[in-house]
Amino acid sequence: MRLGILGLPQAGKSTLFEILVAAAPARTPGARKDQVGVVRVPDGRVDRLSSMYSPKKTTYATLEVVDSQAMGQGGGAAKGTDLFAGVRNADALVLVVRVFDDPAVPHPRVTIDPARDLADLKAEIVLNDLAIVETRLERIGKQKRLVVKGQDLSREEAVLERCKEALDREQALRELEFTKDEERILRGFQLLSRLPLLVVYNTGSGQAFTAPSPDAPGTASVVLPCADEREVAQLPAEERVPFREAYGISEDGLVLLVRSAYRLLGLISFLTAGEDEVRAWTIVEGDSAVDAAGAIHSDLAQGFVRAQVIAYGQFLEAGSEAKAREKGWQRTEGRDYRVADGDILHILHNK
Repeated sequence: MRLGILGLPQAGKSTLFEILVAAAPARTPGARKDQVGVVRVPDGRVDRLSSMYSPKKTTYATLEVVDSQAMGQGGGAAKGTDLFAGVRNADALVLVVRVFDDPAVPHPRVTIDPARDLADLKAEIVLNDLAIVETRLERIGKQKRLVVKGQDLSREEAVLERCKEALDREQALRELEFTKDEERILRGFQLLSRLPLLVVYNTGSGQAFTAPSPDAPGTASVVLPCADEREVAQLPAEERVPFREAYGISEDGLVLLVRSAYRLLGLISFLTAGEDEVRAWTIVEGDSAVDAAGAIHSDLAQGFVRAQVIAYGQFLEAGSEAKAREKGWQRTEGRDYRVADGDILHILHNK
């Protein structure tokens, strides 16, 4: 999973990035100013299984985050520069919206207005998509006049015209439904308003704020005092809980953000456990046992025979795989079994 972070100047976008990557190294690809970091997904189930098995290796699920350049800076970019290049292949966008008021960090528009800033961010994304769609439609018009034999651009033109109509109304494309064929046509354009959207309202220390309810499908929101959370995240793990309590932060910011992103994208984790390795794997909710096998290795999917499944809660109650089998809690499932979040799987396959 890849998350692209966007925001206006002084919104706290880079602070959020620092919370996510914590001690993990960030890298700056090429000459761009975008920073990329790999985040280890916190998972208490992996921690617990690792303490029970003492494996040679413990592997958490990971996600990649991109801290892009600030939006709304006018002509700051060189001609032809795509300010969104770093986030175009993201699976979801994270928009950081400023709620905190700090005279030492002046807002570019002077007044603090989260609703206005969010509307500006959404509008800039829609306008960028509209420019891409209009450019392609112009090229299609020219190609049609050339009458190239065997070339049929009618389906592409039709879906792009539909997109243009919505974008002209300032409607994000994530609000539209597309057929599989239309999805295939649009995939190459990397239109940002099609991506799921997680809005992070960046509040001040102790500031009360209630996030507005999402007004469209494919969107979610969380409230996080990013500056406070960054300070807490830099402390040793054993000192974080009392400091969070002192700051009035109810839960770990990284956990909150990752859980929200997983829910928004419809993702779950299944687990594999043994003496060699305890590991979390990310799949889409509703994926089958054979899909889970393919997430581990394509050979497991091709030679899939069956999956042995134990629900994580039942495994903990039993205390071991052997005792779970004795209680009849380890089930044998076929290729069409729908994997549940936290399932512990053992894939049996033909070599």
